[in-house]
Amino acid sequence: MSAGATRTTTATQRPTRVASGLAVCIALFALWKLGASSLSLALELLGVAAFATGVGLWRRDWLVSGSVIGFVGVAGFAGSLGVAFAAITKLSGFIRLIPGLIGVIVLALALVPARGTGSRALVKVGTALVFIGVLASGIFNAVTLGTLLLAGAATVVAWDAGEHAINVGEHLGRGQDTREIELVHVAGTGVVALVAVEAATFSGGVGPSGLSLASLVLLLVAIVLLAVALHD
Repeated sequence: MSAGATRTTTATQRPTRVASGLAVCIALFALWKLGASSLSLALELLGVAAFATGVGLWRRDWLVSGSVIGFVGVAGFAGSLGVAFAAITKLSGFIRLIPGLIGVIVLALALVPARGTGSRALVKVGTALVFIGVLASGIFNAVTLGTLLLAGAATVVAWDAGEHAINVGEHLGRGQDTREIELVHVAGTGVVALVAVEAATFSGGVGPSGLSLASLVLLLVAIVLLAVALHD
């Protein structure tokens, strides 16, 4: 196979746009529920959008414009972290929010690859960093039970959406119209997650076990992971 054919195949097998975008947005939603500032999240979203645009232009050999816009994306990432560092006054705040903000950057790198067809390993690392914030928020009692469970569920849905973006890109290709497939899959996972949230909230409110918030989140994630496996 020629180099040109290989390059074309790789390009069409990149993670699909809809599921990738939803994965990032859902991860940002989880951080917002945990208390990340709107300005920090807006800068992170701007960074992701600019970085994705820059990589797309670079792949089309618009090297100068791609580099400039990509640099804007990196600046957005840096600005997001800078705003977060400036606003946080307690060590617990750093533990709860900074790993998650870094996690969204890692997730974006996984789904907007400068080379190759995306990275499942980086999707796992990125969403795991967001989930650290969920667990830390439970340990420090920083948010209510309902908020904690919703953020935990959103993190799992973001992971599943990222995995789905890579899977669809590899098997069907980005050139195909896969928006309906992506939306149905992510929506289905989201519904399962919401049902799990309601079940876990009910158990936490009436159950005699006295589980900690962090334990309830772990229970929720186990339920959602099982449901996602069955959903696939």
